[in-house]
Order: sequence, then structure tokens, then C-alpha cells
Amino acid sequence: MRGFIIALLSLLTLDALANDDVNGSKVDWGDFEGRIRLYHIFEPAYIKSGRSKDYGIDASTIGGHLRYKSPTYKNIGATAALYTASGTGLNNLNDNDTIIGAGRFFSKDYSTKVVLGELNLHYKDKTHHARVGHFKLDTPLTNAIYTYMPNMFEAFLYENSSLEDTTISIAQVEKMAYGTRAPVEFGLIGEVTRTGGTTQNALDTRGLFQDIEKQTVADNAAETNGLTTLGIVNKSIKNTTIRAWDFFAHDIINMFYLDGTYKSKEYAFSLAAQYLRVDSVGKGLADKWLDSSSASMVGLKGTYKYKKAFFALAYNHSGDSRILNPWSGDPAYTSSFFSKNAYRANVNAYRVDFKYDIFDNLKLITFYANYGKSTTKGSFAPARPFEAINDPRGEAMEEALLLSYKPMKGVHILGGLVYKTSEYYYQNQQVEILDVDLLVTYNF
Repeated sequence: MRGFIIALLSLLTLDALANDDVNGSKVDWGDFEGRIRLYHIFEPAYIKSGRSKDYGIDASTIGGHLRYKSPTYKNIGATAALYTASGTGLNNLNDNDTIIGAGRFFSKDYSTKVVLGELNLHYKDKTHHARVGHFKLDTPLTNAIYTYMPNMFEAFLYENSSLEDTTISIAQVEKMAYGTRAPVEFGLIGEVTRTGGTTQNALDTRGLFQDIEKQTVADNAAETNGLTTLGIVNKSIKNTTIRAWDFFAHDIINMFYLDGTYKSKEYAFSLAAQYLRVDSVGKGLADKWLDSSSASMVGLKGTYKYKKAFFALAYNHSGDSRILNPWSGDPAYTSSFFSKNAYRANVNAYRVDFKYDIFDNLKLITFYANYGKSTTKGSFAPARPFEAINDPRGEAMEEALLLSYKPMKGVHILGGLVYKTSEYYYQNQQVEILDVDLLVTYNF
């Protein structure tokens, strides 16, 4: 498939050149777009636990992506995108008391790597949209915070918007490539619970497209009929959006998600509710990570904007069983930068956000999220030696104080403090993390 798409990509570009008329009309070469991103963690950052010496944290990286969109011919086009990540040379890679931010690299040894993350053909008219190849699936069950590359999928996608105010989409997914943040979703965020977005650390397989069932159950011997998805988005009710998604991973799990959001433009507030359910299906290849044959989570969220101030309050409740979360999706309203605890068992989580526009291009961002203590066993995976999975012993929370600055078009600077406590202990002391981070992004 890759060779065919590359050939067609070339043909579409050559066709644009061949159709340049004698009157000197401008040749459509297609479009380039991309991103350059710099991360840097400052020295006060730490990970505290029962170790005799606190861990320092290093994660100074630069990377991004370059995407090419071909000219279209009769609504048919092609897209290709390269992704890369590299250390800046400021990381202490050989210090046993320093943890490297693995989620900002593609490689296990923190070396520079370039990945062909997107390569696909697409067709689009007023009511039909189809895409085949390697691309990002834009759904609540696959979208999450990412650093340089999100998870990519080898799939066929078809969307239809013939019905008024309604979009229906179906997809058949055969392969998935983990993005750069997968190790963090497994270890620091997921704490080996398989609820944080991955079922494996993926340290040496990021950017590699492998069968979706093998990625989902972390077993190279797994053989199924892949992942089939169905999505419906409806906006027929005034100011209201209702979304329903079903992901059927054959012989593994069925994941169903439903949410609704009402936005009042007149009074600048919104109300939202969500429901997520996971069921074991068929051969139950992931049952070893499930507490029972089904698990669920519900959530509520409200927002209000008053002049330059923005307020948000969110709540999530999970049932007696943890929710297997294998494709990096993170729809939970209370999730934060380093915490996705709402997918664990018996969680009552809430989050409070406050933002203030100091100037048009300068914003104060702060939040506090409390996750309490779940009943899901786990362990703080980044620490060495690794401690066996055990019961939670502490209260988990996360809070942040950040500044967002946009000095010019395409440039975004985000920096500040993020503090987190884990519900798990390491060497008989609760794990605490302080992240002092700077993120500079240039989109072009």
C-alpha cells in the first residue's frame, strides 16, 4: 500500500504541473505545513519517594513534523508527514539519579529518529469523505495530549454527512503505531494499570506500525479481525452536540462512548455529560487486565466565561472495575497532564480550572484535580529497581500554575509548574512529582 500511495502522490503533483496553461497561471504544487517544538525541564524538577536521594528529571528535546498535501484531482488527494524528535544535548543520560522524559523521544536510547507517520489517500466532496493509509484517527477514544507524534493508525475511514446536522463515520483499523508519549502513558501516568492509554511501554516500537490486536494486548502471537469503529455526531438540537462512538476490537473488547455538550453563546456557559463502557468480547484476549467482564465511567462538566475570566468544574465516577484504555484516548473530563486516574476502579474525581486573560496574547492557566484513592493495583514504573504491583496507599492529585504567551502568529510559549502526587508508594513513601517545564511551539 505504501508504494502505491507514494506513486499516486507523485502523479498528482505531476498532473498539476502538466495542467499549467500557457497563460502563465500559477502551478498548484500542493501545500506544506508543519511544526517545530522545543521542550525543556528546569533543574528544580524532582520526583520524591522513599529513595535516599530524590530523582532529578531531564527532558530537553526539539522536534516536530513536516506535512505535505498534494494537489487534488477530482477531489482525490494524498498526504504524507514526517515526524522527528531529538535531544538538545542538555540531558544527563548517564546519571542513575536522573529520570529522562522518555515521552519526548522516539527511541529507547534517546537518539534522534525520523518516522513516516502519515501516508494516505483521501477523497472529499460536500457530503463524502474517505481516507485510506496511515493517519491519525480523530475520535474521543484516540485523542489525547501528545508531544511530537500522536498514535497513528493504518485504516480505511469513511464519513458521510448527507443527513442534516449529522455526520456518520465508519472505519476498519488494521495496524497502529504508538506515538512519542506512549512510555509516559504506561509508566508515569498509567503506573502499570493499563488504564493510562497503553498496555505496554513501547520504548523501542514507537513509530512502528504493527497489527492493532498485537498492540492492544501486547502479544505478538495475537490474531484477530482488527478494530472496527462507528461514530455518529449530531447537532440537530440548538447549541447542542451529541457524539456516540463504538470501537469493537474483535475477540478483545468493545468500547462504547457517549457524550453531549450544550453551549450557550448568550450567557457564555456550557454543560456536558459523558458515559464510557468497556466489555470483554469473543475470546477475551485482554481479560487478564480486566477486573470483570465490563467496566464503566460517567462524567459531568460545566464551564463559564465572565469577561477575561474562565471557570470550569468537572467530575468523574468509575465503577468497581478498571477501564482498559489501549489506544491513548482520553475523553475523561478530569484528566490532566500526568494523571488519567478516572479510568481506574472506584474513583470519584473532580477538577477545578481557572484561566484569566491578562492581555490578548497572555493568559494565566491554573487547575486543581483530586482523584482520591482507587482500588486498582499499580506501581510507579519509572523508579528503579521496579517494585511489584501493589494496592494504592495514598491520595492522588495534580495541580498546575502556567502562563500561555502568543507573541506572534504561529508561536506559542507555555511554561510553569505542575505538581502531582501518586496514589502509589515507592520504598514506603508516597511518590511526588514537580515538573518545571517550558514548551515553545512554532506552527507554519
